Amino acid sequence: VNQLNLGGPPAVQDLSHYITAARLNLRAGKKAMEMSDYETAYSYFDSGISFLRKKRWQEHYALSLELYTLAAKCALTNGDHTSLKLLSVEVSTKAHFFDDKLDVLYFETCALAYSSRLTESIEKGLDILSKLGIEVQGTNVEAR
Repeated sequence: VNQLNLGGPPAVQDLSHYITAARLNLRAGKKAMEMSDYETAYSYFDSGISFLRKKRWQEHYALSLELYTLAAKCALTNGDHTSLKLLSVEVSTKAHFFDDKLDVLYFETCALAYSSRLTESIEKGLDILSKLGIEVQGTNVEAR
């Protein structure tokens, strides 16, 4: 996979091989996550995303969602809040169902909490719960 990634998408001759390269990167990224190497995993997921074509969300929805979601998880773990935000925006705008957005919304909520923005984190969490049809009583959130 590393050799393929060094050449990048321009090195691929056949259109069907773009998806194969994306899937190989997904598999390699998952293996890196199993070994708790989230920087390497992020690199694989990012490369996998780069092999997907412009109509990735229309033609390869499940693969796109998984690559973006796992890349967002790695970005959170690596403390890369800028990449997390970019990936989250992409998933939030392209995902077909609210349930498909839940993981990245959770990662965003965690990032807010980790950045000591607890009030925003709680408000975001309550908003997510509300969209899921769960109302929490006594939810007056005040900055302390």
